[in-house]
Amino acid sequence: MSDPTDPATDADGEVPLRARGWGIPILLALVCIVCAVVIGAAATSLLDGGDDPETITYTVPEGTSEKLFFGETVEIMPTEVLLDVGDTLVIRNEDSQTMAVGPFTVRGGETLEQTFSRPQTLVGECSLSGTGEIRLVVS
Repeated sequence: MSDPTDPATDADGEVPLRARGWGIPILLALVCIVCAVVIGAAATSLLDGGDDPETITYTVPEGTSEKLFFGETVEIMPTEVLLDVGDTLVIRNEDSQTMAVGPFTVRGGETLEQTFSRPQTLVGECSLSGTGEIRLVVS
């Protein structure tokens, strides 16, 4: 017969539920919580694309307005610029004349910096692309 003061056994010599080891169930619960956090973080990263925002810069060199005046084709920018939400478009105009780039106007000697916060498509006139038009696609 066991000692009546022994808390690990009851009167029948059985180990009561409160005295049994809870180490394994607690460890399993912690492992499940850690797995859930890791899977959630991975899913969030995949859904966000996991890419950091980029800055895309185009520079209009000095003398571009003269080339345009004499009818030369200038191809400083592509006809279509693909951007992600959060990206920043920078157009640095080192020329003396104002340039139109789609919906934006960049005066001589100035720099335009536009960060896109939502998906959209902007289409407009652009003397800096070979076709005279530009599409800015933000997705």
